[in-house]
Amino acid sequence: MGISKLTDILSYFPYRYEVIEYIPFKDWKIGTKIIIEATVTDKPKINYYRGKNSILYLNVVNEDDFFRVSIFNRHWLMKLQVNEKITIIGTYEGNNRILASHINMQPLKEQIGIKPYYSLKEGIREKTFLRIVDQVIKKYQENIIDFIPEYIKKENNFLSKKEAVKQIHQPENKKLLSQAINTLKYEEFLKFNLVMAKRRSDSLILDSNFKKEFDIKKVKYFIQQLPFKLTDDQNNAIKEILSDLQSERQMARILQGDVGCGKTIVAFIVMYATVLAEKQAAIMAPTEILAKQHYSNMINFFNNYDVEIGILYSSQSIQERRMTLEKIKNKEIKLIVGTHSLFQEQVEFNNLGLVVTDEQHRFGVKQRQSFLLKGEYVDMLLMSATPIPRTLATTLYGDLDVTTITQTPYADKKVHTVLIKQNSFISKIDEIENLLNQKNQMYVVCPAIDKGKDNIRNVNDIYTNLKKHYQGRYKVGLLHGQLDQQQKQIVERQFSDGEIDILVCTTVIEVGVDVKNANVMIIYDANRFGLSQLHQLRGRIGRGEKQGYCYLLTSSQEDEIIEKLNVIVNNNDGFKISYYDLLLRGPGDILGYRQSGLPTFILGNIIKDNKLLNDSSREAKKLIKELDKYPLIDNYLKQTENESVLDFQV
Repeated sequence: MGISKLTDILSYFPYRYEVIEYIPFKDWKIGTKIIIEATVTDKPKINYYRGKNSILYLNVVNEDDFFRVSIFNRHWLMKLQVNEKITIIGTYEGNNRILASHINMQPLKEQIGIKPYYSLKEGIREKTFLRIVDQVIKKYQENIIDFIPEYIKKENNFLSKKEAVKQIHQPENKKLLSQAINTLKYEEFLKFNLVMAKRRSDSLILDSNFKKEFDIKKVKYFIQQLPFKLTDDQNNAIKEILSDLQSERQMARILQGDVGCGKTIVAFIVMYATVLAEKQAAIMAPTEILAKQHYSNMINFFNNYDVEIGILYSSQSIQERRMTLEKIKNKEIKLIVGTHSLFQEQVEFNNLGLVVTDEQHRFGVKQRQSFLLKGEYVDMLLMSATPIPRTLATTLYGDLDVTTITQTPYADKKVHTVLIKQNSFISKIDEIENLLNQKNQMYVVCPAIDKGKDNIRNVNDIYTNLKKHYQGRYKVGLLHGQLDQQQKQIVERQFSDGEIDILVCTTVIEVGVDVKNANVMIIYDANRFGLSQLHQLRGRIGRGEKQGYCYLLTSSQEDEIIEKLNVIVNNNDGFKISYYDLLLRGPGDILGYRQSGLPTFILGNIIKDNKLLNDSSREAKKLIKELDKYPLIDNYLKQTENESVLDFQV
């Protein structure tokens, strides 16, 4: 529950509310939620079914109206006596019949109102917790200080913080509850946006040492020699980033775009410009697979240029690593590719000028900051393949400049995606075998490595079954995080070289594996993955000239899950998909929980509460210029100065 001291209870908010209000019988319709006080007219009757399950029937009268009441599994209500007064809460079924959810002896007037529900651990009784909440509010309410400035409260009809806390736990009416929730949401957003605005303000300090001078003609020549034409968005992104490199301000920019939009070549081009300015440039990838892929691509792109490229990763031989470190230190190597290995103390750069972080959400905020300390005047470019709408990105990445690539080189070629019930998949076997016979390779993705209690598909079982089924026809490989590094490398190379036809794997292939002939993907228990993750996985196929086919399998019959998966079926646009994902799960889960650099707000939803988020962003930019007037805010910013956005209390 995250409660370590009594005052934590004040910010442990209800997850839902039930509005209990009296409605006269004349206004009832079928399905109306009702509460009435009534008198028992006959002795209750009970029917048992399926063992101990029961349904109890009761006849009651309210004023001049008689009702037949039924309630499940409440055998102790057989003790009710004729003429006894009771309160009934339930649903009207028509024809004077009520299906009750609660029957008790409390007076009706004591039960009308808004009832809060908390997520409580097993063993904690609701009544006990409500009593503790009441005691804590009475004891500490007067100590609660307003964080939101007075003028903002008046303009937005917000409550004082102490009143908002009281109303969110003990609401008097719907209006005050709504005001309380909006007040506390706004405070969350304001705190976040103040930190973003302060960081932004601090980054605007100019220093001529950040300015990089390079021959733009050489950059343009490099672009002209590429074996493909860049999109307009890519060209615009390059212009924006090169302009940053040439400025006296430290670059802190995020480059976001959908899977396959061509962010990597943009990064390579601006890294080349940095090298032309007599500085080193490094790109950090979250996995060894992706680092090696970047290294291989760099070798190809810079083959005819006088630029030495180096790579660092954990499973490197000691001799190769030592030689690479020496060359980086002596500046023989100008372009460096690596994984987390680049953080290590023994890595000494020689005039590092640019750090590029690929799949930025996979690195912690502090990790990225420590990488910047590897040089004195280092520009930073973050890349994200989980794009969010630009207006939202500008607010959420408030301390960064945002460059967005919306075009993709092969926008007309979309992966064909279908949703299938897991037990109906046999109907697609012929279709899939036909695709394999056409020399397409296939990924089979499972959410688990080994068999667990929840009966979800795992790679070991699926691998064994497929290997047996396709023996002599197709070569089946296995890839997951528990394999040792050498085994992984062998499987990756075999799949890349076409020696493996079917690769059974976990989400280790979500980032980095780029096999042009892989055009088929089966994802078991697709409901176990987030939308953005499914889109990332799907982005591994259809990367060549052939059509891609993705099969989402689920055994779930829940409407919500089917609706969620249909978002993937009906969309190939990563911006739309991440928008839905943000709506469903929030930024922390999508962009890498607690590593995204974005907060997991307690109350606020960045999509549903977009207006509050934007309003607070606008006010934060004003407040940051007048901190002398707001000592509480100034003190708060000093406290959070050296913390990631997620480490401070929102």
